[in-house]
Amino acid sequence: MTVRTALAALSLTFAAPAWAIDPGKVADHMLVADDGGAVASKGPVTFVMLGNGRPAVPGIDRVSGGVYHGDAVLGSIVGDIARTVGAEGGPSFAVLLGDMVRASTVGDWRRFDATFAPLLLGDTAAPTGDPARLRTVPVAGDREAAKDPRYDGMEGAFPGVGEEIGHNRVATWYHFDVVANGGRWRFFVLDSGKERLGSRWTEQLAWIQRAAKGDYDNALVFMHEPPLDLAGPDLDMNQGGGPQELVEHLEDAVGLMKIRGIVGAGHHANQVLLPDGPFGAIHVGAGGAGAPAELLRRWGAADAAARAEDVQLDPMFDLALLDALDRWSYDNELPDTVIDQAKARGSYEGFTGGFDPKHFPVHGWWSMTLNGPTAALVFHHRRPDGRFAEIYKASFDPGNGWRGAKLPGWKDAK
Repeated sequence: MTVRTALAALSLTFAAPAWAIDPGKVADHMLVADDGGAVASKGPVTFVMLGNGRPAVPGIDRVSGGVYHGDAVLGSIVGDIARTVGAEGGPSFAVLLGDMVRASTVGDWRRFDATFAPLLLGDTAAPTGDPARLRTVPVAGDREAAKDPRYDGMEGAFPGVGEEIGHNRVATWYHFDVVANGGRWRFFVLDSGKERLGSRWTEQLAWIQRAAKGDYDNALVFMHEPPLDLAGPDLDMNQGGGPQELVEHLEDAVGLMKIRGIVGAGHHANQVLLPDGPFGAIHVGAGGAGAPAELLRRWGAADAAARAEDVQLDPMFDLALLDALDRWSYDNELPDTVIDQAKARGSYEGFTGGFDPKHFPVHGWWSMTLNGPTAALVFHHRRPDGRFAEIYKASFDPGNGWRGAKLPGWKDAK
């Protein structure tokens, strides 16, 4: 337990507010690096990304039209990732993109710990080199702040998380470097919840200017609410205006051509977009880890994110999902309306194509490998029958930028 955690726990014994959580009752999980730290490898570095693993919250999910497919979804995703840990080329840490709990209560954090026990390195006294467990990169979502606006639960679950801002407070933003085969990548972990942060928002913006300094080749950005999001009952991009504001501040500080990826969770589906072409940042949505699934559109207007033109799924990702849907429907006789909606035909002609969350939820997880100045991104799609298939890959190199490709993994599902 850190000093900050101990002080927080002590303060709760004196007139603690009704929403207070005792961080000392939450199981520890080890961070990959402290704010300003670095992780180095002589070879490539692989990590995994997933978000929105929480169970259903009836009041919220009923309004959004989310379709809950049960606790088994997250359990199978954790199990599929755990299968790769320790193998040659396997991941060395996990980025958790928020909304991993229903609310920041002791009970919910204990459920989180039990679910992720096969995957995450726990107790800070455990051996740091345990090859069967991963260190973590936690990202704050709106549910981590629910009932806990001070983020005491985050501090309890991930001791030492965030920049040190003093006054017994927990910051939900930090940065560290990953050096992979000589290439230095800076990871910026941000809190996109402008309204929930209140006065801390301006502290985060000021911190960005300091965190962007230094010598690194490329940057990756992680936040819960992304600037671009094609999922959900309605288009709801750039929620609250915070995500785009963060990106603009970071671009000013880092430089336009250094940000190679922006990863979020947002609504409950996995997605990937390349709105600025191969040399712009790839936008990854890793929000389909088990929370009630939501509709994923194939394209949509992005004026809320200050874009005059529509954005769309990366064509190769779009093709991979359409191919997976066709293969699934061939064996499972999906309603014609599900196929028509996805392909914007029949009664859906003239409307936006989209993947139905009941019959074809876009569940799964992502892996990314950094190797010198290059990167490779893979989507591990969870089929409706619970098996997994690698159906999409995007590769980056400085000369060609990002290039997406459909993989034949559906036929080789595990």
